[in-house]
Amino acid sequence: MVKPFDPEEGLPFDEEKERECPFGRTLEDYTLTGKLRRFHSSFDSSLRAVLQDCLYRIEDDEGVITFQILCPNETVRKRLYKKREKVRRSISIVGKIDYYALCIDKGGLQCQLFDMDSYNGGV
Repeated sequence: MVKPFDPEEGLPFDEEKERECPFGRTLEDYTLTGKLRRFHSSFDSSLRAVLQDCLYRIEDDEGVITFQILCPNETVRKRLYKKREKVRRSISIVGKIDYYALCIDKGGLQCQLFDMDSYNGGV
């Protein structure tokens, strides 16, 4: 029988030991928040500044997973469009994604969809 995790007892592993181990993982590495942090930190400072005001959403439509980047304005969307190959390569950190989209709200959500399997994201 497996003993359930009790938060008052602490983590079921030693975080210091796990950090020293090159293949060690923390609890945050397995959460979506941790994966999004690694996705965001995988870019250089100029692209991180562009992504700073964006929101992220994962949409599952009958098994087709789409990672949506919700841009605050058209300027941010255009900058991300120019760097779409860099964005595509880093999205794999989040998980198994089929498509990604750069979206903006103009009286309704308008998204530009890109395929994860093709260079420059063409659909």
